Amino acid sequence: MSSTRDKLNFRYLFKDIVRGFSAVEFEEKELYIKHLSALDQVDLEEREEQFFTKAEKRGLPTEKETLDRLKEEGMWTAEDQTKLKEQQLYIESLDNTRKQLYLKHEIEDNVKKTSEAKAELVKLHMVKDELIGQTCEKYARTRVSDHYILESFYNDAELKQPTYLEEEIDDLGQSELIGVIQCYNNKILNFTENNIQGIILQDFYSPYFPFSDNVMNFYNQPLFDLSVNQVKLIVFTRMFKNIFESYPKMPDSLKKDPEKIIDYVNSQDKAKDVMDTLDKDGASTVMGATKEDYEYLGYKENPSGRSLSDMLKAKGGRMDMNDLLETMT
Repeated sequence: MSSTRDKLNFRYLFKDIVRGFSAVEFEEKELYIKHLSALDQVDLEEREEQFFTKAEKRGLPTEKETLDRLKEEGMWTAEDQTKLKEQQLYIESLDNTRKQLYLKHEIEDNVKKTSEAKAELVKLHMVKDELIGQTCEKYARTRVSDHYILESFYNDAELKQPTYLEEEIDDLGQSELIGVIQCYNNKILNFTENNIQGIILQDFYSPYFPFSDNVMNFYNQPLFDLSVNQVKLIVFTRMFKNIFESYPKMPDSLKKDPEKIIDYVNSQDKAKDVMDTLDKDGASTVMGATKEDYEYLGYKENPSGRSLSDMLKAKGGRMDMNDLLETMT
């Protein structure tokens, strides 16, 4: 869990999600940022198409046209594109591999490799984006983002009085536009899926679990009136509620970290298959498993303090499933 995430006040994030907006101070005024809804997302897609057409009519190249030119000039070659694609496939393979892992040390090693691979992919994309420069796609994305951000600001908590009227947006000065965007990002970029999941795993949130099966009980609003963050909150609440009910022996050390919980759940079915195989074959140990791995799978030292290796010696080097079950947490 990152230090930035540790510093977050999850109660504040929860309050903003439930209200559907975030209060901010900008240029000595209190303003309110409306949270994006599913219908707003559809509107953004329509606007992006309009800005793309506008850019194309003004003579801006498309991304494909720019890449073709860069290829001819040897600035971004087929080999460069292949390297980027291979890095993406490598990350996908690591993600797929992690779903098959069940030993704690192997999962942790996989997570480290995935993080390093993603950092390398970001570097490759940065080089490519810098070479590409301005295109119809980039212009459209930027303009639609600027318009949506500005239209998200309101002067009142009821979200009835827009701070910026649509006809004023194009005339806004660059310095003020940059300030508004920075203000928006400082607040809204905290509402990542990982942080929304983090809210659900806080102690103060647990009383809300029983109400997650009914949207009206939870928000007292129809589904399509909800913000994207509100929908994610209830979807993730149901997900973790189901996980905790299905895996009651999950180690407490994992229960505050959404990524570790998901890794644990993915590992359990695979671990069950392995343990079933041990039982059928009469095998005594899991290949490559450490003491910490056994504890992660739900096994620990028995009440007498004997380790698994000590128990193995006492059993003549062989333990069946019944013997292993004696060590279950």
